[in-house]
Amino acid sequence: MRKSVKRAVVAGAIFAVTAGAGTAALAAWNVQGAGTSYAKAGTAVELKTVETVVDASLYPGVTGNAKIRVQNDNKFPVKITKIVWNPADGVAATPLPGKNCNNTGVYFGDFSANTIGTNGVLGVAGSNMIVDKDGSASFTLSKAVRMINNSEDGCQGATFRIPVKVYGESAAN
Repeated sequence: MRKSVKRAVVAGAIFAVTAGAGTAALAAWNVQGAGTSYAKAGTAVELKTVETVVDASLYPGVTGNAKIRVQNDNKFPVKITKIVWNPADGVAATPLPGKNCNNTGVYFGDFSANTIGTNGVLGVAGSNMIVDKDGSASFTLSKAVRMINNSEDGCQGATFRIPVKVYGESAAN
């Protein structure tokens, strides 16, 4: 073999060894393992009704609207699904000075279909009543109160407050 061919063979062999060593240096070791991942769910807190007041000029035989303000102290938004008034809790009245309004004749429920109502239950699941996380919101409840004919004369001009329980579900995405 000639000297120039020998040099080319030796140079090629050195190049091949160096290139192979470079590839080996870039390889990584693959590893794996198994274990358990943990997470803890938070706890939901009850919604609070800041106020529920009659928003209409009621008089005997009339159905009107109510306004409700709901406080949500949860870390997620809540969609209101139902509002319930227990008739045994009554309706509180603040009459005009010098007047008495012990028998308000005011009832809460869904009076949109008839004058009988829904015995204190107002289902609002199909509505878009959403209260943001750590926030509050006010809503108008259409046709949610009715004054019947047995309310006292002293209830004229009174303001009515209705104690209700609000139910909802998470509205988080």
